[in-house]
Amino acid sequence: MNEKKGTPAGSGFWQIIFPSLVAAITIILVCVWVVLDAGNESISRFSEISTVLLVLPVLFFSLIVLIILGASIVLVSRLMGWIPPVTQRILEFLVRVQEGVKKMTDIVAQPVIRPSAMIEAIRHIISNDKSRYRIE
Repeated sequence: MNEKKGTPAGSGFWQIIFPSLVAAITIILVCVWVVLDAGNESISRFSEISTVLLVLPVLFFSLIVLIILGASIVLVSRLMGWIPPVTQRILEFLVRVQEGVKKMTDIVAQPVIRPSAMIEAIRHIISNDKSRYRIE
């Protein structure tokens, strides 16, 4: 079986600590150089560069949003001519469905409503109370 080799002694320093120290010292030296060499012109130049770098991503993503908005406007304007005829056909179909459902429910309800209406009419004729409205 292959045995796992241990890390060599001191490799943690050369692989982790040394590159971190070099990067930190480099950053500190660049900051010191900018501060010592800072004149009004170089600071304004750096501020202009940083402003441009901050604005570029905003402009890029705004361009994407503008393209999506324009595409949706074009799509909706093309659909405006197509939607009314289709919705008119859908409305006509739904009106026919509504009329058919109404006829079917009337047909289904007739066997229940007619006998109960006849029974109530007979009760009303037979009862002694001839008043039209009754409070129960």
